[in-house]
Amino acid sequence: MFEFSYGELDLAHRYEEAPETKPDFAKHYHDFYELLYFAAGECEFVMEDVHCRLTAGDVVFILPGEHHYLTYGAEKIPCESWSLKFGEKQMPAFLISRLSAKDKFYTVTDEMKRIFAEIDAIAEREDEDERGVLAGVKLVELLVLLSRAECSSKPLKKNKTIARVVEYVDAHIREPLTLSRICSDLGFSSSYLSNKFSGYMKVSLIQYVRIKKIVAAHRCIVFGERPTRAAKEFGFADYSTFYRAYVRIIGRAPVQIAGDSDG
Repeated sequence: MFEFSYGELDLAHRYEEAPETKPDFAKHYHDFYELLYFAAGECEFVMEDVHCRLTAGDVVFILPGEHHYLTYGAEKIPCESWSLKFGEKQMPAFLISRLSAKDKFYTVTDEMKRIFAEIDAIAEREDEDERGVLAGVKLVELLVLLSRAECSSKPLKKNKTIARVVEYVDAHIREPLTLSRICSDLGFSSSYLSNKFSGYMKVSLIQYVRIKKIVAAHRCIVFGERPTRAAKEFGFADYSTFYRAYVRIIGRAPVQIAGDSDG
């Protein structure tokens, strides 16, 4: 088992004898990609509007900003998993494009298992640079295999109401979005949609919208957009509101990432 970070890589191999659902994991989102390999155990997994049971051999590819969480049942079944997190800049664009266009659930192959084992061996190296560079190479090899693999036939449950909301938010992400506007356009009452959404996603609809906007703006800033311009593009009339939300969600100020004094 291991955990280590190197640049935009954040890799971990974990084993839990009696896994427990972490209270804060329900509010799980990030501004990078994640490859999750569930090698042993069982859990309920929700990603945006899709719900399924993960079991041994399942692989999930998670895009930046996709809200996701998992919960373990009352039975304490030992769990083993790999979590490979990485930024877009270090990955070949053609792989990100291929994988983003496909369904996100796969079944591990023998070739993939071999690479996970090789990453384990690399993690034992003492030299930090060797460890990081070689693990990055193996990650790209793993993503190539994933891009050529058939998507899993695992049954996925899709919540139609949540799917409509997710699709609507994605389509209007650059516009000011309020609960009343979303409910009016989709034909739901505020109380119904608020309860439905928060019960399923474990965050409020307005929290979800804010997270999606900030993560989308963050990705623009990383690639050179000025923070003030990104704030306007994603519907923030007041930059100070955008700035505070950005720091809370991303964990650092937007000016630090862009290298720009425009904040």
